[in-house]
Amino acid sequence: MKDLKGKTALITGGGTGIGLALALQLAEQGTNIIISSTSKDRLNAGANKIREAYPNVKVLDIVCDVSDRAAVKNLKSEITKDELQVDILVCNSGVTTSGPFHEHREEDWDWIYGVVLHGTTYCIQEFYPDMVARKSGHIVISGSQAGMVPNWVTLHGPYTSAKAAVHALGAALRPEAAAYGVGVTTVVIAGTQTEIMMSERSRPERFGEPLKVEVSTRAARRIPAEDVGRQILEGIREDRGWVATHPDLKDRTKQFFDEILKAYDH
Repeated sequence: MKDLKGKTALITGGGTGIGLALALQLAEQGTNIIISSTSKDRLNAGANKIREAYPNVKVLDIVCDVSDRAAVKNLKSEITKDELQVDILVCNSGVTTSGPFHEHREEDWDWIYGVVLHGTTYCIQEFYPDMVARKSGHIVISGSQAGMVPNWVTLHGPYTSAKAAVHALGAALRPEAAAYGVGVTTVVIAGTQTEIMMSERSRPERFGEPLKVEVSTRAARRIPAEDVGRQILEGIREDRGWVATHPDLKDRTKQFFDEILKAYDH
């Protein structure tokens, strides 16, 4: 999608971090912006930042818990009321927990899968059919290096497996969507300066109390969210199937897939 001016982008998890960084960069191109998340305060702050920097684009901020199918349907209704259509869908909402597999409770799995996997599928189910009908649009799916190489980072079992699933979703959807003029980009994100480790503040009450497990902080090189946003923007413009934010992890990724390929030799 070369010409972004006048288009409308919906970015879930758009109040902070990568979502907000990308929203600002798209707004700079003249794209109307809709950001959503579970926090009204963070959404309002993010939306005001976009409005102040780019007063000529339309900006909406709508509270939505993407793990709730009804809430996503309501998000679609609110956007339609404002006479907007979603040309660019960025499935960016993400949360995680920390702790061993066996210490995760049912509600922890339900919450992470609800946001990371089901939230992505609910948004695609609502907005992709309209893109097919118009024969235009672009979908961005935020994945993770942890999902690409699941044995690389431990103690995030639900998140890692859910991200692996959205990679498969993006890869499977891309060739089908291309037949309707719709692009699909899956982003393999590694260490980034975001607030994802504060995810528990966003846990809805229906998923119970936060998981409380003492886990040592893992040292990692974290790049600015703006750097990831720029790579995603380029991926949209160039209709790239994959965007990988950390080139230095290519060898580790190859090692993982080489281990799988060896199985075909036996």
